[in-house]
Amino acid sequence: MTLSSKDEGCDVCRLLWASGRRPPELAMSITLHTRLYRCEVCGSYWEENERYANVIPENTVRADYPGVIYKEK
Repeated sequence: MTLSSKDEGCDVCRLLWASGRRPPELAMSITLHTRLYRCEVCGSYWEENERYANVIPENTVRADYPGVIYKEK
């Protein structure tokens, strides 16, 4: 999996992607051909498409994946 930036997320979630694992999956979009993940450590939302994964802002998550925003504990 290729990450779009070394500055995205935290060391934990970047290491998960680099090792072939992923943060917990929250949703998938058949229309967008994507999957949405969220890091349990830093709270970053990751969107994975067919070629790469990158961190996306909460407003994009709200628009593209309605109903999956989780508040911090």
